[in-house]
Amino acid sequence: MNNAKVFLTALPSWILSLLTAIVILWLTLSPDPLGDDAPRLFPGADKVVHAMMFGFLAIMILFDRQRKDGWRTLSVPFIFLGAALSILMGVGIEVAQLKMDMGRGYEVADMVADAVGVAICSLSWILLQHRWSNRS
Repeated sequence: MNNAKVFLTALPSWILSLLTAIVILWLTLSPDPLGDDAPRLFPGADKVVHAMMFGFLAIMILFDRQRKDGWRTLSVPFIFLGAALSILMGVGIEVAQLKMDMGRGYEVADMVADAVGVAICSLSWILLQHRWSNRS
């Protein structure tokens, strides 16, 4: 096993997923997390950001599982489970934004963007994991 895999395997089990979830919660539930430092992008850029955030969360869930499972190839059902968890977090955040009434808006389009990002990343994982996995 190479040095990077040894280092990554030594990390606590779900640390990368947990840290990613915490950052996403902060970015999506804080009234104005970036303040005046928020970049001004093109219209609809927030949907791209949603897709990237929740796609990355799915990748971290899969990555954490694989590294703690001896880098063995993950099964398609587990990959779908990781994707479902990421999508459910996105739906939960949108519902929380609605209920909290702190200036954040509930948008079905955000949930769709979350799901699209998760789907792209999960399918990419299925297609590419053979490059870094130990086959079992």
